Amino acid sequence: MNTGVLLSRRDRNKAAKREAIARAAARLFAERGYAATTTLQVAAEADVAEGTLFRYAGTKPELLLMVINEHLRPLVDLSVDAQANDPVDEILLLLGPLISLAESQPDNAAPFLREVLFGEDGPERDESLAIVDRMIARIGTILAPHLDGDVDMTLDEVARWVFSALVSELLRDVVGRTDGGGDRQLVLRTRVRVLLRGLGAA
Repeated sequence: MNTGVLLSRRDRNKAAKREAIARAAARLFAERGYAATTTLQVAAEADVAEGTLFRYAGTKPELLLMVINEHLRPLVDLSVDAQANDPVDEILLLLGPLISLAESQPDNAAPFLREVLFGEDGPERDESLAIVDRMIARIGTILAPHLDGDVDMTLDEVARWVFSALVSELLRDVVGRTDGGGDRQLVLRTRVRVLLRGLGAA
């Protein structure tokens, strides 16, 4: 048998198993929440052994990161392509996928954000951090034409500060929510406006 064909088939099988695992985890996390879902349940839903699941995601947190990375990656790419005239609008548009996740799946958004910020190293966390770096770089691009020249911070530092402040607000919201009241978009818009005003950018 041709080695190239064999490898290609093996790669296709691996990709199919990974897709099945990610799809099963996404459905169960959305239905039950991350905390209430076990890796054994995900493996059963994906029709693979639990040991096979751990070959694709070494831990349950890595599995969550895999699922949300798959969700965020194309949305972030789309939001980067979109343009708005107001830097506040542009930043909120860029962070739209994270905001949407917090609104639609708060039980998954909180552990995801915690794992990105404080989790153990792993390939899926590396991918999450790469997505975050792209967001931060884009925030820097958005802010560059608007920043006050007297700001005693580099553009990267400013972008990371703005991103961290907004992610902290999202995390506080999804962890400490009570009745789910309030307009999250309005609150975040106000936070961004205040931050940028302090930087001479809004």
